[in-house]
Amino acid sequence: MANDEQLVDDQYQLAMCIASGSSSQVWEVVEMSSGRHLAMKLLKTDVPEFKENKAQMKRESEIHKLLDHPMIVKFERYSSNRDYTYILMEYFRASNLKLQIKADTNGVHLKVRQLFEGVCAALSHVHQKGFIHRDIKPDNVLMNKVGEIRLCDFSLSSKQKLGMGKLLAGKLKSIQGTRTYIAPETIRRSQPTFQTDLYSLGVLFFEVLACKTPFQAPTPEELLQKHLRAEAPNPSEFNPNVSPEMDRIIAKLLKKKPADRPASADEVLAEIKRIRIFKEEIVDAVAEKKANQDKDALSMLSEIRLDSRADAKLKEMLETNPEFARKFAEEKENKAKKKKAETALNDARIKVAETAEASRGKPAGKSAAPAPATPPPQQAMAMQMPMQMPVYPPGFPQYPQGYAGYPPGQMPMMPGMAAPMPGAPQYAPQPPMGYPQPMQQPVPGTLPQQQPGQPTPASVAPKPPQKPQPGSPQVAAAKGVSGTPPQKQPVAGTPKPATKAGPPAPAPAKPVAAAKPAVQVPSRPTPPPTPPPSAGADLDFMTDLPDVL
Repeated sequence: MANDEQLVDDQYQLAMCIASGSSSQVWEVVEMSSGRHLAMKLLKTDVPEFKENKAQMKRESEIHKLLDHPMIVKFERYSSNRDYTYILMEYFRASNLKLQIKADTNGVHLKVRQLFEGVCAALSHVHQKGFIHRDIKPDNVLMNKVGEIRLCDFSLSSKQKLGMGKLLAGKLKSIQGTRTYIAPETIRRSQPTFQTDLYSLGVLFFEVLACKTPFQAPTPEELLQKHLRAEAPNPSEFNPNVSPEMDRIIAKLLKKKPADRPASADEVLAEIKRIRIFKEEIVDAVAEKKANQDKDALSMLSEIRLDSRADAKLKEMLETNPEFARKFAEEKENKAKKKKAETALNDARIKVAETAEASRGKPAGKSAAPAPATPPPQQAMAMQMPMQMPVYPPGFPQYPQGYAGYPPGQMPMMPGMAAPMPGAPQYAPQPPMGYPQPMQQPVPGTLPQQQPGQPTPASVAPKPPQKPQPGSPQVAAAKGVSGTPPQKQPVAGTPKPATKAGPPAPAPAKPVAAAKPAVQVPSRPTPPPTPPPSAGADLDFMTDLPDVL
């Protein structure tokens, strides 16, 4: 095989191998007579299928020389002799699209509109000449830094068969193409059409936008089955920036039936020209990212305390980037103005305060004595601690006079009072009282003031709003509040109580005021009056009972 020091046909110097395949190699060559750099597709001679490959290359050259379009690699000449068989073409200094997608995806996306429109335009020209490319893929598209593209490799191209020629042709003898980009009808060995190229074009568009092909499988057979039956995903599932309009175009290109795809490459080109390919333009995103980086660098370098390395970095950026230097100067000036304004405002406030102090007859610069701090309002005890009952003097009974004793270990219950809250303190058990338990439930009333030593009536008539009728059974019982035991007095129309009074006790030294009337609660029975003290050692504490409640 040829090497880089050989001359092909004594006029083309082999410079560099660009690509190598199973049957041929692509070289950069220099034409000795003119010094031009050209691309040479040189057929390998050491392969068993040399004759078949030679016939195929001749057919490729015949198709290629009929194509003349700015987006298609220009054909120069074809030559075949005893030593070399080759095609000379325009040398386009750019790598193929497959390599660029892997190496610089963002760079490809920046030029994606030029790329898609250029490929559609080149493919449309091929179809107008009546040929089908049959191997549209990123490997066969070249693109330079400014977005110019070239479509190449027409080794599988063929003339479209129409009408009777299509019927007589029948099925294809073999499947030709790249499995990743092959159309379903090619897998079924049907005759190719222009829509066969459009299917491969849809796979190319998908790969450019999503950086992966729509169908992937571990084996070639499974991959072909997916082309036949699996529904293609949308590229926006892998790249959310892809617009819905572009999703629809690619979905239509990847339809399983050729009749469901667009009618021509010109139709696809017209659709792409009128839609957004990305939701957010890549140019704007890159510019914003660069602006944010400049802003962050400006903020960092202007706020931190500069050391020798940061100072050198700032100096380099100011010298090499005039726009950054201008922004840095503006930022520095704005900060100086802001600081000056704040200083002036503080001076004005101090001056106003000094003037106010002087007007009150106090020396300027001295502040008035601080006002005593107002103590914070005390919170209610109920919010801080459980409810407590009032503390009675020593010897005083732990329940109001005139009410029955409460069960040991529980709080006393006043008429109309709700049940104690859970967790409230409970009173200690009271000593047992030597008196009979409740008699009849009298109606609370007002007791007349009594003199010491006089007997206390057992019951008196209550004071209702209206005078009760004679013989009314509603009579209230009153209790004696002095040391004299109560005496039972008969009242007209009132039956005598069934219980007996206790033994008399010594009279106290001082009179006792009349007890306050109890609150009448119709729905709750009124506790019986406090029984008189009985003789015994367990009632000694009653001698300390105060005179007035």
